[in-house]
Amino acid sequence: MAKMANTPKELDRLAEENYNKARIFFEMGKYEEALAVYEEAVEAWKKIADILFEKGKDASGKKFLERIQDARSCCGMALFKLERYEEALEIVDSALKTKPESSTEWSNKGFVLSAMGRNEEALEAFEKALLFDPESPKILTNKGVVYFKMGQLGKALEIFDRSLVAEPKTASDWACKVPRFSFFSRNKAPVIRPDNSETWYWKGTVFLEMGENEKALNACKMALESDPDHLDSLLRGGDLLCEFDDYGEAFKCYVRALKLSPGNVAAKQGKELCELKINE
Repeated sequence: MAKMANTPKELDRLAEENYNKARIFFEMGKYEEALAVYEEAVEAWKKIADILFEKGKDASGKKFLERIQDARSCCGMALFKLERYEEALEIVDSALKTKPESSTEWSNKGFVLSAMGRNEEALEAFEKALLFDPESPKILTNKGVVYFKMGQLGKALEIFDRSLVAEPKTASDWACKVPRFSFFSRNKAPVIRPDNSETWYWKGTVFLEMGENEKALNACKMALESDPDHLDSLLRGGDLLCEFDDYGEAFKCYVRALKLSPGNVAAKQGKELCELKINE
């Protein structure tokens, strides 16, 4: 039987392990598991904070309260992914009481409100986030998505264009990608560029809604230049290439999509269609 962690050092080690494990679960799409393990990290850090406050070590205790809040925010995003929106919103609002100038928390609130269909409020939340991080490509893109959902296509395009010229500030916003197929760039050397695949994907979504399929296809190409593994762009790119009778390139998109998402019905059907057309 494993020894129960009791000292602050042991509890902190346990919490860090659980926090990192939860992040992996989240990235794997295992949101129930992520939520459970994030909550274990919260509980361990709460015990440490209580011990430190009891000993009068308030400054150290407050540092662990910050870790608790960070883990709680992660719980909120896991709840968001599980479509437990009311609970997620509760956590975000709680976080904003202690961190009212957090662009991340305002952005999280925008995500949740948009998923709940409260688009006007979501737009306000993203605008609030931009007050504290005016040129964040991700926040701008999310704001553009809300405009798209509201049917304001011109405004959405304007925001997506603004996002595409914004300079990323964090390492996670950059990517070093090697294009793999002729559908993408001919340049075979690794290229470091901003990872703006989501922005291009959504820009393509607007063009598709407007009936401008050629522009939508080009947006898919740009998304895949940024991230050759962007599944939604592979699927849409394949569909659009089929519309333009380019079944050879469409086939490559569907094959790549199936490698990323085995059993994907849309990719499987697209691949089969391309095989039929190529062999006619």
